[in-house]
Parts: sequence; C-alpha cells; structure tokens
Amino acid sequence: MSRPGGSGHPVLLVTRREVTERARAKSFLVSTGIYLVVALASIIVPNVVGDDEPVHRVGVAGAASEQLQAAIATLAPSVDLKVEVRRLADAGAAAAAVRERTVRVAIVDGNRLVARSDVGDQLGLLLNTAAYQVGAAARLAEAGVSPADAARLLSPEPLAVDRVVEARPLRESNRPLAFTGVMVICLLLLTYGFTVANGVLEEKASRVSEVLLGALRPSQLLAGKVVGIGVVAVIQLLMVGIPAVLTALAFDSFSLPGGTPLTLAAVLLWSILGYGLYSCIFAAAGAAASRPEDVGNATAPITILIAATYFVAIAATQDPDGAISRVASFIPPMTPMTMLPRSAVGHVEPWEVPLAMLLVLVTTYLTVRLGARVYAGGMRRPGPKLRLREVWRAAAG
Repeated sequence: MSRPGGSGHPVLLVTRREVTERARAKSFLVSTGIYLVVALASIIVPNVVGDDEPVHRVGVAGAASEQLQAAIATLAPSVDLKVEVRRLADAGAAAAAVRERTVRVAIVDGNRLVARSDVGDQLGLLLNTAAYQVGAAARLAEAGVSPADAARLLSPEPLAVDRVVEARPLRESNRPLAFTGVMVICLLLLTYGFTVANGVLEEKASRVSEVLLGALRPSQLLAGKVVGIGVVAVIQLLMVGIPAVLTALAFDSFSLPGGTPLTLAAVLLWSILGYGLYSCIFAAAGAAASRPEDVGNATAPITILIAATYFVAIAATQDPDGAISRVASFIPPMTPMTMLPRSAVGHVEPWEVPLAMLLVLVTTYLTVRLGARVYAGGMRRPGPKLRLREVWRAAAG
C-alpha cells in the first residue's frame, strides 16, 4: 500500500497533517486568544495600577521631635517600610491628626504613641526602636558621653562571620523566572499531553487509524503525531510569548538578571524533553480508552505524577541544592521540572545536566518503544476500554 498523502518521509507526512488540522481548529485559535489576553493583562494591569506598597504616615510632636524624625528615616529601610514623617505642633495636634487620619500614628514626647488601632508589628518595631535610640542618646549625653561615642554604642557593627565551608550564594534574581518556567513546563505537559491522548482517541473512533496503520509502522504514526502536536505547541507559545515580551518592553517592565538567556534556553530545552517523554505515555493512554469519558481515568496516573512533580519543583525553587531536589532531578519523569530551578537558582556540577539529559533521552526511547506497541494494540482493538494486558496481546498479534 502506498504511503498516505503522497511521497515523503512517513513521519513528516503525519506531522504535516497534524499541524495543518490543529492550527486551523477553532479550539486552537480560542485557547491562543485566551492565553494572550491573560499574558498581556498580567503585564499591563500592574503597570496601570502602579505600585501599591503603602506609605505609612507618622507624626512626631513634643520633645526630641527632630531627633525622632531623623531616627525613623534612618531605620525605615532596615524593616522594608516606606514612612513619611510629619512634624506636629503639640500633643493636641497629634491627636487631631490621628483622628482625622492625616497620619496613622503619632509619637508624643518620645515616650507615647497615639493611634486609632493596632499599629502593626513592623511599624511598631520601627517606632519603638527609634524612640529607644533617641532616649538612650539623651541619657548618654547627660552622663557626659560624646555624640560620636553614643552613636557607636547605639549602632554597633554586626558580628563578623567565619565560614567553615565557603558558601556559594544562590542566584536569587533568577528565582521568579525559574518559578515561571516550572509553571510553563507543567502547563505544557498537561495541555498538550491531553491533546495527544484525545487526538489518538478521535482517530481510533473514526477508524482513520486502521487506514494509517496499514501504510505506516505504529512507531512512525506515533512519532508523527507527537512531533506535529509539539510543533503546534511551539507555534502557540510564540504567538503568545512574542506579543507579551514586546508589551513588557513597551512598559519598561523588564529588569532582566544576568542569567536570563541561559534560563530561557533551559526552559525551552526541558520543555522539549519533557514533552517528548510524556506525550508517548499520553498517546498510549488515549489508545487504551474507548470513549472521551475514559480518557480522564486512563490519564489519571500521569496527571498525578505531573502534579506531584510540580510541587517538588516548586520546593526546588526555594531549596535548589537540597537533598530532595538533587534526587528528584535524576528521576527521569521528574527531571524536566526539577533540574530547571536547580540549574537556574542553585548550583549543579558540570556533569549533572548532561547525565540528566541522557537519562531522560534513554527513558524517552524506551517509552517510545513501549508506547508504540501499546498504541498499535489499542488502535487495533476498538470497543470497550482495554486492559494493559489485552492491549499488549493485540499489539503482538
């Protein structure tokens, strides 16, 4: 029997068919539009709304107001607060300002707070520390201590740290990008994994697969479908990613850390490897199902594995050099999502990434061989949902 669709490599023919049909589908256009709107909104809305970090207005009145104002301004950055200090005439003016919400809280005579409600832990710590420093400086001055000596006593140098083992700092600036990359890979695996499973089931239900399997080997048909849907995924990613990047540049939203290009390359690399590994498993699950309702049950173990890996990968963004992160990054089904934060935020030895890639590629090869057999068996046995043993026997026959 001649090859379907004319001359050419069988895998490329199936790939072209998948790309053509799926890129024209309404579901592809609608989902792309939704993803694009969400991506643009996540960039535009924060820029339009602006910085919502609160500014705490504090009043000072009575004795030592000038010293308190200076102390609060000096200490505020250490507790990561934005504070605006206003000088008030006296205690009565301080009470009126708090009552009218002109200021949130006021310090009177350096020893009393005037507030409508609870001040809050951080702001309370700031104001109490400032009042203590001003009061202590005044008492030291009365005891004859010079202002310079008093300043050294009240603001001592931090203790020196002697490290037994030289610590390598984490690349904190890459953490948000690594976190986003993990989410992208997880969504890619779930979205297009289900697309592969449902696509296989649709062909099985329409009996198109019987014609195709008469002209192609199961591995060729499976590879063409996986590659074709993967190409559609890349097209959708570019259709969403390019406008999002241009919008972010227009709003001057980017503050790119130095490792961004390598991190983005790692996201692309592990997305491709992860998709190649999981898509064949999803295809086999779709071949074993008989109705759309069965796809959820057939793919449930795969979904659970991806979800569990996602949570491990999120933990790896916080502790990329921990024991769990290291072990998970060499378990092939978990590698694509867990090796990304390790290499982007933490530290990996030169041999670790190549070894992890090799393990994923070997596992993918074995999965393709196994998946092609299950795929062929499931396609040749329409009807009720098949058990794995029945699918395997059908493939052998």
